[in-house]
Amino acid sequence: MYKIQKTLSSFIALFITLFAPLSYSFDWTSSNVQVLYGSDFEFGDTDRTTFTVEHANGWDYGTNFFFVDVTDRNDIGLEVYAEVYSYLSFNKISGQQMSLGPIKDISILAGLNISNKPENDEFKAYLLGLSFDLSNEYFDYLQLDVAAYKGDDISHKYGLQITPVWSYPFEIGSAKFKFRGFTDFRTGNTNNSGNFHILAQPQFLFDIGHSAGIKKDTVYIGTEYSYWYNKFGVKDVDESVVQAMLIGFF
Repeated sequence: MYKIQKTLSSFIALFITLFAPLSYSFDWTSSNVQVLYGSDFEFGDTDRTTFTVEHANGWDYGTNFFFVDVTDRNDIGLEVYAEVYSYLSFNKISGQQMSLGPIKDISILAGLNISNKPENDEFKAYLLGLSFDLSNEYFDYLQLDVAAYKGDDISHKYGLQITPVWSYPFEIGSAKFKFRGFTDFRTGNTNNSGNFHILAQPQFLFDIGHSAGIKKDTVYIGTEYSYWYNKFGVKDVDESVVQAMLIGFF
């Protein structure tokens, strides 16, 4: 636990050092820290606690997003996994407002997925494609990413990843909630096993900060359901995990 806290603290300190001086150039920023606990994971420890940092920002020509997961595992030690994406917006670059039915904007996306595991051959994957902004008055955000996917450990093969991402706020009486998450659909060429796989991680969150009279959209509690069909592309290994979670936005 101490190693996780130390790693997470170091990462937050590094982020503040690098990005705080540049924050004046961002149109907007949104960050959060999450703590998740769940059981029934496949491959290794069945019980895991994960610390996650997420950050998104908008600037003159697009948006940026990343998250970092940190898990202290008994079987392989400290595992760090991160995804980083940058988007170049047609609307922002051209100065025009796109209107193609539900599509409000199209961006070119470039992404990097990276981990410190396996130790002798650290995982890396690269993505390049398009992102379709489908936002409307009902969602905080709603987008669909379609990208070519190249795993560093797979020679001469390019796969396809399709990812819807969403955040839907709603109310029941005076209580406020969010339903947010993503789903990755990946073709067989994205893994060594050659199998299609799906990773879905929807979150159902209750705004406890608002109900406690502190401040809305700051502290949520809830659950994340992680479903992984053909985990890592391994046929018939399907992971289904319900995780308790606490998330703080800043």
